[in-house]
Amino acid sequence: MAAMKPHDSHEAPAAHGGEHGHSDRFYWIVAAVLAVVTALEVGLFLINEQELIAKWLEVVLLLILSTIKGAAVVMFFMHLRGDARVMKFVFIVPFSFAVTLCIAFLLIFRNYAGIAG
Repeated sequence: MAAMKPHDSHEAPAAHGGEHGHSDRFYWIVAAVLAVVTALEVGLFLINEQELIAKWLEVVLLLILSTIKGAAVVMFFMHLRGDARVMKFVFIVPFSFAVTLCIAFLLIFRNYAGIAG
């Protein structure tokens, strides 16, 4: 029987490819980009109180901006960008399914006012 080598914690980062080794500056830049996108979302909402663009276009633009923010958070802060393909698949497939369901429900019930309406 072969002798087992004790686990050396210094070897772990090299085994993962070093993909997660971004500097603090990089994360601050990503956070700044996220803040700018958030400011664009809030600005779009506030500016469109005067109904300068169609409501459906506002919703589409807000969904696009939110998707950009969500993708950035997942890729950089949750480190999905450097993970194995199977982990990306495990995250992206259910997420895509959930987004598709949400869009389908929005389309199906777009004219439903509910009890209060």
